[in-house]
Amino acid sequence: MGLLDRLTSLFSSKPSGDADDAIHLYVECDRCHSKVHVRLDKRHDISQAEGGGYFVRKEIMDSKCFRLMSTEITLDARYRVESQEIQGGRFLSKEEFDARNVASPENSRKNP
Repeated sequence: MGLLDRLTSLFSSKPSGDADDAIHLYVECDRCHSKVHVRLDKRHDISQAEGGGYFVRKEIMDSKCFRLMSTEITLDARYRVESQEIQGGRFLSKEEFDARNVASPENSRKNP
């Protein structure tokens, strides 16, 4: 690796390897039932809690009825979800999100 490659790797925003340094949320709007995938970057979107662990407050808007869904999530020191609350929607598992998007012809036409 040359000097230029080393400098580029120091200032690159790409994570090393295939690692995704993020937490993924999947939600569904109560009103229009639109599904939304949200990627939370651990370095920028998540705050450290006073008593240890982490927390997130996130406003999520779908692309169909544009209604805000308010979320509050607490995480332990290893970024595992301890509690999560949402107003205006509901949380989905990745499997539910994927299954619902495959089943919906409207969503299959959209680019990710």
